[in-house]
Amino acid sequence: MAKKKSNTTPLGLILLLVLLTSGAGFLVITTWNKLHQKPYYANRPISEREALKFDYIFKTQSNGILGIDMSHYQGKITWEQLELQIKDRPVEFFIFRATMGDDQDMLFKEYWNALDTMDVARGAYHYYRPNENSTLQAHNFIKSVRLRKGDLRPILDIEKHSTIQSKNRLREGVQNWLNIVEEHYGVKPIIYTGDTFNRHVLVGHGFEDYPLWVANYNPIKEPESDYWVIWQFSEEGRIKGIKENVDLNILRGGKETLNTLILD
Repeated sequence: MAKKKSNTTPLGLILLLVLLTSGAGFLVITTWNKLHQKPYYANRPISEREALKFDYIFKTQSNGILGIDMSHYQGKITWEQLELQIKDRPVEFFIFRATMGDDQDMLFKEYWNALDTMDVARGAYHYYRPNENSTLQAHNFIKSVRLRKGDLRPILDIEKHSTIQSKNRLREGVQNWLNIVEEHYGVKPIIYTGDTFNRHVLVGHGFEDYPLWVANYNPIKEPESDYWVIWQFSEEGRIKGIKENVDLNILRGGKETLNTLILD
């Protein structure tokens, strides 16, 4: 006998329709929120956690100088609105990424030239790519950055391990970059690195002779590398005129230390 056709919709089909409908609704809501959400501006109040860290650091380092560093990730800056102050501290130095490997930061020249009329020290750094030729990287920085009296020493950012060579070979490349750049500018460069990387790769191999700019965002009293000159203590700084967060740095020792780091 032939089976009678059922008018009941299968349960699986119902579940599929529910999922499709829910997914479409979620997509519509998400798209609407993205199109209508308020723009993010980095001059919102600093978070409570970062504010406490900020206050603690500048209380314990009473003569510390505040500085920020940026790369093209911060985007276009509204220079006429830029406020050279965070909380009650003036921003007294800016450091910009100039080059990385054999590339140039697309916004470096704009950032660099904008400070020509501002009464703050400025510096330029090279992001070291550990799998690329160190000599070519050094010449890329030299070609891209013209330092003058009052600018900070050249800076090397080294924070990544190589995937194609040993630590010894990596250290040789870093030293080669430092030697070439020092010969060109006539001053020892500053080394930027993380606390952990410094301990595992650089300490004990002659790099202590270079001024150290160390990164450590943890809630600590001071960086592990006790000979630091600049401490990058946060990546959540906010300042009017810059839409994205900026890194916050303290230079210890006041103007006296700053003067040892600038060209004369």
